[in-house]
Amino acid sequence: MKTFLLLGALLCSHVFAAGEGYVNFVRQTQQTTGVVWSMSVTPQGNAPSQGLLESGGALFQLWTVKQDTATDYLLDQKLVGAYMPTANITIQAMDSYQGIPRTRADKPFSVKINVGGLVSGTGVQEAAKRVLLEHHVKNYTTAQPSFTPAQATSGTPKSSASIYTNGPTDLNFAVTNLTGGADPTKVSGEEHFVVHALADAAYTQSKIAGAHVQVWAVTSGTISGIQPDEVIGSATPPLTVAIYDPYPGSGTYLQATSVKDPANPIRIVGGTWNQPIERSQPEKQLFPEDYEYAFPVDGDYVLELINESPFGKERLHSVPIRVDRKLEVRGLLGTLETE
Repeated sequence: MKTFLLLGALLCSHVFAAGEGYVNFVRQTQQTTGVVWSMSVTPQGNAPSQGLLESGGALFQLWTVKQDTATDYLLDQKLVGAYMPTANITIQAMDSYQGIPRTRADKPFSVKINVGGLVSGTGVQEAAKRVLLEHHVKNYTTAQPSFTPAQATSGTPKSSASIYTNGPTDLNFAVTNLTGGADPTKVSGEEHFVVHALADAAYTQSKIAGAHVQVWAVTSGTISGIQPDEVIGSATPPLTVAIYDPYPGSGTYLQATSVKDPANPIRIVGGTWNQPIERSQPEKQLFPEDYEYAFPVDGDYVLELINESPFGKERLHSVPIRVDRKLEVRGLLGTLETE
């Protein structure tokens, strides 16, 4: 038996309740005897475990309690034992956002699982020879646009497999594994990857590593108020632009591009958005009629709705038009007769 050093900074890697109004504590459950110890901890730091680490191992869980509602949250957990396997999971996406990894429904991402502590040989218990990898997927809904890890990983996993070797295991996905609806680009939700240590005589099956990626729908948009190939004269018509499923941190704007000079589009002022990630309804904006400056000369143009995101610049919608501001006077020549 020995005292185990709790690495608070490691356990708190996902702490969202480090500020005032929250109380954090570590619960230690001895796997052999079932004895439970609890000790208060600061958001960061380290301290020796309150109970000794027995030969059967112990489960350490990091909890936080929101004081005004008495709501408790399980933030992280580590299972520690004499021959306990270890694992960590890293998810990499095209979006370099530094928080929870996030991607778009049509973009690739990769998962790296690194396992250690597995042993092999005659007479070795099964729990020491392999770990169980589970892959869970869960779609967001209008009523539930986010999940706790427990909610996301409840139920039957999409897939599961055993890992028998120490070292890295790489998984690569060309697009999301979420399904549902007629348009696969419009799904959103979470994909969770969990590694479990198997149960044996001393331990129950327990999570030893987990990570997840948020998946967002592909942004789309429309321009209305003008018809394709419409001819614009001295007055420009009012336009309405609708943006659907904006990606976090992306920007969307309207521009006019001359067919003769496509390298120098002119942005129409007032057409930029930075959407909050909670927005579920389309964002609509009316453009006034005074954007005539976007057409410096008469000719053929394309009105374009452009989205810029971590995945680059993309055209959501376009409408070809013609600008003709020449003044034409048509009359009938004749003579005036008077009596």
